[in-house]
Amino acid sequence: MFAASCKKGDNHKLDPDDQVPVDYMSTQPGSWWLYASNEDDVVYRRMATGLDSVKDGFTYNYYESYDTVYQRTTPEYFGKNGDKFLMLIDLFDDQQQYVTVVLSKDDPVVGDNWINTESFTYSGIALAAKFECEVVATGLSMTINGKHYNNIVQLKNELKARPSISPIFANCGTVMIWYSKGIGIIKRNFDINILSLYKRQYTDSLIDYHIE
Repeated sequence: MFAASCKKGDNHKLDPDDQVPVDYMSTQPGSWWLYASNEDDVVYRRMATGLDSVKDGFTYNYYESYDTVYQRTTPEYFGKNGDKFLMLIDLFDDQQQYVTVVLSKDDPVVGDNWINTESFTYSGIALAAKFECEVVATGLSMTINGKHYNNIVQLKNELKARPSISPIFANCGTVMIWYSKGIGIIKRNFDINILSLYKRQYTDSLIDYHIE
């Protein structure tokens, strides 16, 4: 358990005037990334649309993710603010509560760290959460699904949460992300349990991609 803090996270210190197109992955229409996940053998395709979308006063590059098993399309939002790479996380996979997350930064160095904070409601319970993020490796080379990737950055995100009426944060798991600038996200691993209200163990990894 950890004592609560009212300090705003880096995701709440952004300037709408500093919002620019994402540059760690292509925004060009026709670009796509194919991922395999561990949930129901789902394979999904992320597609760049070349379109923009405004969320909470910030302009994001709009992508779509198509689930080839359940044949559903999900909106996705990526952007950049100053030197910070941003994404909107659909926290409960319901397109109702998005969390703005500082994913990484330009020229990351091992040991770089920042915090994302957010308040939200789940099953009628008001919660406060923080993601303690750290660059744990750079310049990695990995072979995933038979393809080799270089210059990979590994990020560790430790999730902590508390009911709004409690002063104490509890550990709620970890999200690991691997990405390579110029390609995009290579792999993700979620192992979270938010106060026994929401649990998820999820992994996806890149199978193939095409950059326009």
